[in-house]
Amino acid sequence: MDSSFLLVALILVGLVGYMAYAKSQRDQRTFDRLYKPAEGDAVPDEHDLETYGSIAFAGDVDFVSQNFKIAAGNYKLVYSFPEKVTVKVEFFSVDGMDHEVIAIKSGEGEVGFSVKSNGYYFCKIEPSKDGDWEIEIRRIGRMLASN
Repeated sequence: MDSSFLLVALILVGLVGYMAYAKSQRDQRTFDRLYKPAEGDAVPDEHDLETYGSIAFAGDVDFVSQNFKIAAGNYKLVYSFPEKVTVKVEFFSVDGMDHEVIAIKSGEGEVGFSVKSNGYYFCKIEPSKDGDWEIEIRRIGRMLASN
Protein backbone atom coordinates (compact mmCIF):
# COMPACT_ATOMS: atom_id res chain seq x y z
CA MET A 1 0.00 0.00 0.00
CA ASP A 2 2.90 2.36 0.71
CA SER A 3 4.37 1.95 -2.78
CA SER A 4 1.03 2.72 -4.49
CA PHE A 5 0.60 5.83 -2.31
CA LEU A 6 4.13 6.94 -3.24
CA LEU A 7 3.42 6.34 -6.93
CA VAL A 8 0.18 8.40 -6.79
CA ALA A 9 2.00 11.18 -4.89
CA LEU A 10 4.77 11.27 -7.53
CA ILE A 11 2.22 11.40 -10.34
CA LEU A 12 0.39 14.27 -8.63
CA VAL A 13 3.63 16.20 -8.05
CA GLY A 14 4.58 15.67 -11.70
CA LEU A 15 1.16 16.82 -12.88
CA VAL A 16 1.25 19.96 -10.71
CA GLY A 17 4.79 20.70 -11.92
CA TYR A 18 3.75 20.32 -15.55
CA MET A 19 0.74 22.59 -15.03
CA ALA A 20 2.95 25.27 -13.43
CA TYR A 21 5.45 24.99 -16.31
CA ALA A 22 2.68 25.25 -18.93
CA LYS A 23 1.21 28.32 -17.21
CA SER A 24 4.60 30.04 -17.06
CA GLN A 25 5.12 29.37 -20.77
CA ARG A 26 1.66 30.76 -21.58
CA ASP A 27 2.35 33.85 -19.43
CA GLN A 28 5.68 34.40 -21.19
CA ARG A 29 4.03 34.22 -24.62
CA THR A 30 1.41 36.76 -23.48
CA PHE A 31 4.11 39.04 -22.06
CA ASP A 32 6.18 38.81 -25.26
CA ARG A 33 3.13 39.64 -27.38
CA LEU A 34 2.09 42.64 -25.25
CA TYR A 35 5.53 44.13 -24.59
CA LYS A 36 7.17 43.76 -27.99
CA PRO A 37 7.10 47.29 -29.42
CA ALA A 38 8.05 48.10 -32.99
CA GLU A 39 11.72 48.69 -33.79
CA GLY A 40 12.90 52.21 -32.95
CA ASP A 41 14.60 52.67 -36.33
CA ALA A 42 11.30 52.12 -38.15
CA VAL A 43 9.47 54.96 -36.38
CA PRO A 44 7.87 57.36 -38.86
CA ASP A 45 8.28 61.12 -38.37
CA GLU A 46 4.72 61.65 -37.12
CA HIS A 47 5.74 59.72 -33.99
CA ASP A 48 8.44 62.25 -33.10
CA LEU A 49 7.05 64.15 -30.13
CA GLU A 50 9.91 66.65 -30.47
CA THR A 51 8.74 67.75 -33.92
CA TYR A 52 5.03 68.02 -33.19
CA GLY A 53 5.04 68.96 -29.47
CA SER A 54 2.47 66.32 -28.58
CA ILE A 55 1.33 62.83 -29.41
CA ALA A 56 -2.13 61.33 -28.90
CA PHE A 57 -3.68 57.87 -28.79
CA ALA A 58 -7.29 56.71 -28.54
CA GLY A 59 -9.03 53.36 -28.20
CA ASP A 60 -11.50 51.31 -26.22
CA VAL A 61 -9.49 48.25 -25.11
CA ASP A 62 -5.92 47.44 -23.96
CA PHE A 63 -3.39 49.14 -26.22
CA VAL A 64 0.39 49.25 -26.73
CA SER A 65 1.51 52.29 -28.76
CA GLN A 66 4.13 52.48 -31.45
CA ASN A 67 7.51 53.74 -30.35
CA PHE A 68 7.93 57.49 -30.36
CA LYS A 69 10.92 59.74 -29.94
CA ILE A 70 10.94 61.91 -26.82
CA ALA A 71 13.56 64.15 -25.21
CA ALA A 72 14.39 64.55 -21.54
CA GLY A 73 12.04 67.05 -19.96
CA ASN A 74 8.73 67.63 -18.24
CA TYR A 75 5.47 66.48 -19.78
CA LYS A 76 1.82 66.22 -18.97
CA LEU A 77 -0.58 63.45 -19.78
CA VAL A 78 -4.02 64.81 -20.65
CA TYR A 79 -6.59 62.03 -20.41
CA SER A 80 -10.25 61.35 -21.01
CA PHE A 81 -11.42 58.03 -19.59
CA PRO A 82 -14.87 56.66 -18.82
CA GLU A 83 -16.15 57.91 -15.43
CA LYS A 84 -16.47 54.53 -13.73
CA VAL A 85 -13.63 52.70 -15.51
CA THR A 86 -10.13 52.82 -14.03
CA VAL A 87 -7.44 53.09 -16.71
CA LYS A 88 -3.73 52.46 -16.11
CA VAL A 89 -1.19 54.27 -18.31
CA GLU A 90 2.38 52.92 -18.25
CA PHE A 91 5.39 54.51 -19.93
CA PHE A 92 8.32 52.33 -21.10
CA SER A 93 11.67 53.07 -22.72
CA VAL A 94 12.39 50.83 -25.69
CA ASP A 95 15.82 49.97 -24.24
CA GLY A 96 14.10 48.64 -21.10
CA MET A 97 15.91 51.04 -18.76
CA ASP A 98 12.89 53.17 -17.78
CA HIS A 99 9.38 52.19 -16.74
CA GLU A 100 6.82 54.32 -14.95
CA VAL A 101 3.14 54.06 -14.16
CA ILE A 102 2.00 57.56 -15.13
CA ALA A 103 -1.62 57.27 -14.08
CA ILE A 104 -4.28 55.00 -12.70
CA LYS A 105 -7.33 57.20 -13.15
CA SER A 106 -10.90 57.50 -14.35
CA GLY A 107 -12.77 60.52 -15.73
CA GLU A 108 -10.92 63.48 -17.23
CA GLY A 109 -7.82 65.33 -16.09
CA GLU A 110 -4.08 65.69 -16.45
CA VAL A 111 -0.98 64.37 -14.71
CA GLY A 112 2.58 65.65 -14.89
CA PHE A 113 5.63 63.43 -15.28
CA SER A 114 9.32 63.72 -16.19
CA VAL A 115 11.49 61.91 -18.71
CA LYS A 116 15.10 61.67 -17.60
CA SER A 117 16.81 60.72 -20.87
CA ASN A 118 16.30 61.18 -24.60
CA GLY A 119 15.16 58.12 -26.52
CA TYR A 120 12.36 56.04 -27.92
CA TYR A 121 9.46 55.20 -25.63
CA PHE A 122 6.04 53.57 -25.84
CA CYS A 123 2.86 53.58 -23.75
CA LYS A 124 0.69 50.76 -22.56
CA ILE A 125 -2.92 51.64 -21.74
CA GLU A 126 -5.04 49.14 -19.78
CA PRO A 127 -8.67 49.97 -18.98
CA SER A 128 -10.26 47.81 -16.26
CA LYS A 129 -13.28 47.38 -18.61
CA ASP A 130 -13.77 48.19 -22.28
CA GLY A 131 -14.67 51.83 -22.81
CA ASP A 132 -13.58 54.73 -25.02
CA TRP A 133 -10.41 56.45 -23.83
CA GLU A 134 -8.08 59.14 -25.19
CA ILE A 135 -4.67 60.36 -24.05
CA GLU A 136 -2.34 63.09 -25.22
CA ILE A 137 1.26 63.63 -24.08
CA ARG A 138 2.44 67.26 -24.25
CA ARG A 139 5.84 68.79 -23.52
CA ILE A 140 5.75 71.42 -20.79
CA GLY A 141 9.47 72.06 -20.22
CA ARG A 142 13.02 70.87 -20.74
CA MET A 143 15.20 69.34 -18.03
CA LEU A 144 17.87 71.75 -16.79
CA ALA A 145 21.44 70.51 -17.08
CA SER A 146 22.96 69.87 -13.66
CA ASN A 147 26.35 71.40 -12.83
